[in-house]
Amino acid sequence: MKTVQAELIQMLRGKMSARLSHTNGAELSLETPLEDLGLDSLDKLCLLFEIEELFNVAIPDVTMSQIKCAADILAYVAGGQQERS
Repeated sequence: MKTVQAELIQMLRGKMSARLSHTNGAELSLETPLEDLGLDSLDKLCLLFEIEELFNVAIPDVTMSQIKCAADILAYVAGGQQERS
């Protein structure tokens, strides 16, 4: 799980630094709301698609709408959810 968490945080830090040059990437925590990273709904959707690819999981639309922060994503991915076929 530590590796999944590290990869997820690295991915979010990259997204954050591209959008919020005035914010220090070290300030990112798992509880940081995705909106605070400057991600709009389309950006969030693209991020979740990238996460599906990276971790080989399928995130249902209902679950996508409930994801508010990286901790939610990590809980889903680490929870052994459905692998993509």
